[in-house]
Amino acid sequence: MIIHDFSDLPDALRTFAVDQFIWQGFLELDPVTDLLGEATDVDTLRKTALASDRYAYWSWWLRFGAGFENLIKATFLRHQLSLLSKRALLEKSTSGSSPLGTPAAARVYEHVRSTHLTSTANAWLAAEFNRLNIQHPLELNSGTLGGYKRNLSLLTLVSVLSLAEEVLVSDAATVLADMRRNVDAHIFLKAQVGGSINGDLRDVYIPACNILLRASRKAV
Repeated sequence: MIIHDFSDLPDALRTFAVDQFIWQGFLELDPVTDLLGEATDVDTLRKTALASDRYAYWSWWLRFGAGFENLIKATFLRHQLSLLSKRALLEKSTSGSSPLGTPAAARVYEHVRSTHLTSTANAWLAAEFNRLNIQHPLELNSGTLGGYKRNLSLLTLVSVLSLAEEVLVSDAATVLADMRRNVDAHIFLKAQVGGSINGDLRDVYIPACNILLRASRKAV
């Protein structure tokens, strides 16, 4: 049996998000402020990336979108706000309520049962896993970007975000989903935009990310 400890899940999601943002070097994290900004030579970096990978911009936006969603999730979990639920995927097997006809496919689900999760140093998260009866990592349903956008007021109610910050993060999630993430993640529409669509990266996403980066920091 393999056991994974998820005590540091908020930190892990935040770190993952930052790593996606700064991939390729288009964005940089200031070591003093811990906030995002575009690299000074970003135009050169974009041209270099595209020269070596014709889908470089598409790939970067996919990673940026995943980072944005994970950063929102990190912020909620940091402040013990849960939108978690259980995925009942392990009902699939060679028998049970949702049997699979192919033994090779069923064995994948059987193998997943051998990996368990725990939260030894985060009592609140452990209680959430227990409440939802989540025993295996792949049973963890963290929710969707849209679900977190609809519940941003929870962060405002506990004074993590101001009302103006809530509006900006909500709008950023809307524009990102409409223009970038929900398109690029499902189909390649041939056109690639490396920088901003009328300032969306500079004026919308980066400010929203910085709001969430501040809000998701571990208390000192």
